[in-house]
Amino acid sequence: MAEIEMVRVDFRLIHGQVITKWIRQTFANRIIIIDDNLANDEFMKSIYTMAAPSNIAVNVYTVESAINEWKEDKLGKGKLFILFKDVDTAFKTIQGGIEIKDLQIGGLGSGPGRKSVFGPISLNEEDAEQLRELEESNNCRVYLHQVPDEPKMEFKKALDKFYSLKK
Repeated sequence: MAEIEMVRVDFRLIHGQVITKWIRQTFANRIIIIDDNLANDEFMKSIYTMAAPSNIAVNVYTVESAINEWKEDKLGKGKLFILFKDVDTAFKTIQGGIEIKDLQIGGLGSGPGRKSVFGPISLNEEDAEQLRELEESNNCRVYLHQVPDEPKMEFKKALDKFYSLKK
């Protein structure tokens, strides 16, 4: 079975920071993107595949196919760097049976109803509640961390900040 090295939520998916910093930190040799829309868009899949270094395999799955492949032990061998575009997709995947012990929140942009909790990382009510549930019910440690050489923030602190900003 493949080994999960890192799991990150970042709306940018494969981009400079992921390639230049996190891949080197983890020694992952495969990037798994789990995103229903991207999995059904051959053109965009090819763009993300080309964005990765030539020695890193990229596979894109829907939530359902990723869960099924995981349960059937067909994600193969290697060290995985799993990427999600949003919290909801990560939540559905973990609730569906892919056991993830650590979930890194690396990039969630701003928008209506979103509150900035750590640099450019913002949460809305749904994100906050889903991440809280993952920590409480799924034994999944959630933390916010943009790049390896900067500090990280534990989710509890980000959650406290989110709710204080909502008042």
